[in-house]
Amino acid sequence: MELAVVIFVITLLLGSILIPLSTQVEQKQISDTQKTLEEIKEALIGFALVNGYLPCPDTNNDGMEDVNVSTGKCSTVSSGIAAGNLPWATLSVANTDVWGNRFRYISNERYAWRTPAAVISLSGGGTDVRICQTANCGGTGTAVVAAILSHGKNGYGATNSLSGTTNPNPTGADEIENTDGDREIVSRVISAPESSSGEFDDIVASLSRYILFNRMVTAGRLP
Repeated sequence: MELAVVIFVITLLLGSILIPLSTQVEQKQISDTQKTLEEIKEALIGFALVNGYLPCPDTNNDGMEDVNVSTGKCSTVSSGIAAGNLPWATLSVANTDVWGNRFRYISNERYAWRTPAAVISLSGGGTDVRICQTANCGGTGTAVVAAILSHGKNGYGATNSLSGTTNPNPTGADEIENTDGDREIVSRVISAPESSSGEFDDIVASLSRYILFNRMVTAGRLP
């Protein structure tokens, strides 16, 4: 009986230690992913400073941007938005998040035009990506020229780097919004499956037009 009590107490103690430890590991993974996304954003700006335009998405999972060389525009565009995986090889950045999935990359396709199409100008133009707090954005949200995201720990809707296949689709409306290739991207607080707002663990970084213009003007890439 005494031995059973001791084992029970040890089990309780181990449980109280392991739960916070797993939470710490998950928070570290999220922080590392956020840091990587910021590094990728800087790489996008650096690419624009060198070339005068943003890269197109990778749509065939080889890590390289996919461009129609005859038009100077992205190969796959829908309603003014170029969406696909991050062209990690083109940018020389991390090829996966900490969970082994490809980063998603969405941009105003106008900002990826290159010769013979027009390049970036201060007049802007095109269809901006819109960062929203819910899938029902309703025309609100923050306009940006590009967004990069990790599909988080659950990886729903992401491309697995090992198999090259797409993971199971998400079930929550906000995560579904981040896989449909349109202009609206949801960025909000992480929530569990049992939450009233539904499961959400996507991690998003975005690049505003004004930050991009400022950096390009400072570098002499725009008048």
